[in-house]
Amino acid sequence: MNRDMELTTILKQKKFWINDFLHGGCLWNDFKEIRFIYENPEKGELIRERRLHEILDFAKQNIPFYQKWNGKLESFNDFPVVNKQIYLQHYADFLTPKERIPGQKGELHIQRTSGSTGTPFEVPQDTRCRTRRVATIKFGNELIGFRSFEPMVHLRSLKQYYTGNPSVINKNLNITYADNSNLNDKKIKDIINVINSTKAKVVRGYTTPIDIICSYAISHGLTLSSHPTFITGGEGLMDSLRLKIINGLHCNVVSQYANEENGVFGQTELNGKGTSIILNRANCIIEILKLDSDEPASPGELGRIVVTDFFNYAFPMIRYDIGDVASIGKVQNGILMSIDNLVGRKGDMVYGTKGQWIDVVNSMSTEIHNNLKIQQWQFIQEGEKEYTLRLVSTDAETRQNAKHFENMMKELLGEDAVVHVEYPEEIPVLSSGKRKVVICKYKKR
Repeated sequence: MNRDMELTTILKQKKFWINDFLHGGCLWNDFKEIRFIYENPEKGELIRERRLHEILDFAKQNIPFYQKWNGKLESFNDFPVVNKQIYLQHYADFLTPKERIPGQKGELHIQRTSGSTGTPFEVPQDTRCRTRRVATIKFGNELIGFRSFEPMVHLRSLKQYYTGNPSVINKNLNITYADNSNLNDKKIKDIINVINSTKAKVVRGYTTPIDIICSYAISHGLTLSSHPTFITGGEGLMDSLRLKIINGLHCNVVSQYANEENGVFGQTELNGKGTSIILNRANCIIEILKLDSDEPASPGELGRIVVTDFFNYAFPMIRYDIGDVASIGKVQNGILMSIDNLVGRKGDMVYGTKGQWIDVVNSMSTEIHNNLKIQQWQFIQEGEKEYTLRLVSTDAETRQNAKHFENMMKELLGEDAVVHVEYPEEIPVLSSGKRKVVICKYKKR
């Protein structure tokens, strides 16, 4: 950034925090607490225990769903594991009457999930919950050296809001929103020009459009002059994209793990593997439970991610099975510090020919997911022992080597697997802009 831009950024930062101070300093207090818990795991655990007991006690006294348990919820583990279907079936029983929400100011915020990869869902969020989310994002950004109001490019679909504009600038936040819907060569060039002209320090967006843009830049010899850090989300960060960004574009990358309902759960180390997430412990407790029961998973075992949110008093989310799968990572003095082998949704796992669960994302050969000659790949389980591997590649040798890839997948799935290898021109994205890497169409009886 030049000197004038630096001065503008500093003035915006000071104005923001002064305004927060004049309104009680709520966001600054949340920011400080998040940082303290991150930097002081053992002392921070006392705060987390207090936050947990506060939300549990509140739920027992104010939420009809938990009141029906008639005093049987004496400890955390007594609370039932719930999922999106249970919330939808008993929606009214999870709502807190507005007059009982502590510190609520004005109307509740309704956070909607897109429904592109599952069932649409609306979660009311109270004032404190929203403040905490903003503080969490600010802290996560500062971990990678990005401070609020420095230039950012945020990739998102603008087609429903703006017509014909490749980008829209929010001058107050110093964020440029670049349209990544229906990406073609012209749009990609426009986005690269926006990144360079704004001297963006960070580029944020879904993994799939970032992959498309980075691949185009590398193949056409284009550079990103400000060497921004990429923040990917919405999908797992594959090694192939991570290495493109680091080695091909000479930029840094971090993958944030989050959902719409609860916010940011954590992020990778800078340039670290996308399947290993350092947890944001300040806002929730994360459990890893077995795939087929509510017992804790063993170290190294893949299990369901279950979240207890400390801060949404409008719609308490306690032991919420969010549908994702991972294994226990680093544990320090009994505190879960990170998760490993983040797969994505349980529905993104497949069955081998003997009925065993297989984590394709973490088990796929590097010859596929870390091969610059393969631009995209997708794996589909069609039936009990029938599978399709789709590879997008313009490399003649790769396109003529179907038998090799078929045998490679049989080693993973079982020798009696029937594997079809296809070479489409493109693997379509969902309406959200995400691309599903693994699809399981088979339902085990």
